[in-house]
Amino acid sequence: MLNKALNMANQWALQKVSRDWIDYIASNTMTDFNRWFNDFIWTYDLKAMVTAIETQADGVKTIHLLPNQHWKTYQAGQFVELVLEIDGQPHHRYYSLSPMTTKGTFSITVKKQADGVVSSYLTEQLQVGQSVKLNLPQGDFVYKQQQKLLFICAGSGITPCYSIISDLLAQNKAVDVAIYAQFSKQKDVIFANSLKQQWPAQGVSVEVAFTQETDSQHWLLTAENLLVQYPDLLERDVYLCGPTGFMDNMINALVAANFNLAKLHCERFVTVENTESGNLDFKVVQPSIYFKHLNQHIQLTTEDEGKSLLQIARQYGVNLESGCQKGMCGTCKLTLKEGKIAGNQLGSAVYLCTSYPDSARIVLDA
Repeated sequence: MLNKALNMANQWALQKVSRDWIDYIASNTMTDFNRWFNDFIWTYDLKAMVTAIETQADGVKTIHLLPNQHWKTYQAGQFVELVLEIDGQPHHRYYSLSPMTTKGTFSITVKKQADGVVSSYLTEQLQVGQSVKLNLPQGDFVYKQQQKLLFICAGSGITPCYSIISDLLAQNKAVDVAIYAQFSKQKDVIFANSLKQQWPAQGVSVEVAFTQETDSQHWLLTAENLLVQYPDLLERDVYLCGPTGFMDNMINALVAANFNLAKLHCERFVTVENTESGNLDFKVVQPSIYFKHLNQHIQLTTEDEGKSLLQIARQYGVNLESGCQKGMCGTCKLTLKEGKIAGNQLGSAVYLCTSYPDSARIVLDA
């Protein structure tokens, strides 16, 4: 009963009072008692309260979250890291955010994975009123003021695309938007109401395809029909998100269509093994790197973590000059046009042999 009353009070305060004021009051009245009595407001941690849970599709739940006063602004399409403790073990997982509502809430959409520890917990055990820890949003899969957009996604890869499109429509942006969304079966469609009714009524061109329903096979997007389905493809920026195999096929199709990869924006989700439990959970995205002067695009995987930009380029067959490989001679130096790197950088000059990816999208040029 007390927890329910506290939750209602916290929700009222966060929806009626500015977060800056709450932060000021809480930081100046931080006592052990206050932290014990109400550790959602009197805390130094960023937390979010579960305000509602709804079923989107078979095994897919949308979880609505109200963040506390430590929340900062974010851009549609970014993702957030959830920090969960399940059976005494810490877990970190990443989920795309929906646009924030007028009530100060956002949502994440989670698909249960076979034997997934975190996805099973979030879709089957999490309850309204609980709070979860999270970190501030990150990611570069965001709208960049383009006029013509094509979103290509599969499965849970629709979540960041949904966020961007919903935000554009809410702002009444005069943007030409098309989306191709691929699922296994009808019952697996995520955000079905938006895809089938709301978005078409608002002028969005929507195509939905199914890989396991034979009467819909002709809708599957391939290298052979990409330009037929989207004859103005070369005029659009493409936002691509989905499982590894799907994305690889779509990137190959775009290359075959002579698409300018500088206009390709990627968010890759991979299913990775939890080393402690041996179970599988859904995790985000490795960076993408575009070598503009060579018109070559690389989408990294978890196996590329810890490798320098030069090592990555060589592994993927990108032909770059190099010399000492110690960051001294400058032979491998390129100019950073977009994104961030960690390591050996002088102004916008990046020494590839001793630099590492540090953002979701990196563009390099000669």
